[in-house]
Amino acid sequence: MSDTLDLELRVSELESHAAHQESIIQDLSDGIAQQWETIDKLVRATQQFKDQILNLEEGVQTILPDKPPPHY
Repeated sequence: MSDTLDLELRVSELESHAAHQESIIQDLSDGIAQQWETIDKLVRATQQFKDQILNLEEGVQTILPDKPPPHY
């Protein structure tokens, strides 16, 4: 009888441990998903900033001629 109770206790502890691990895995998965969303937003923002800088450079080049400075 004691063996059956010990076995039931061990199975119960294993089930509890497995449930806890599943919860932790789900939390980690949610955290990774949020990080990917943040990374995607940052990549898009960086690309927009890059495009804006390139547009500004093109605008400045069309306004300013390529003349050497006066001291040449």
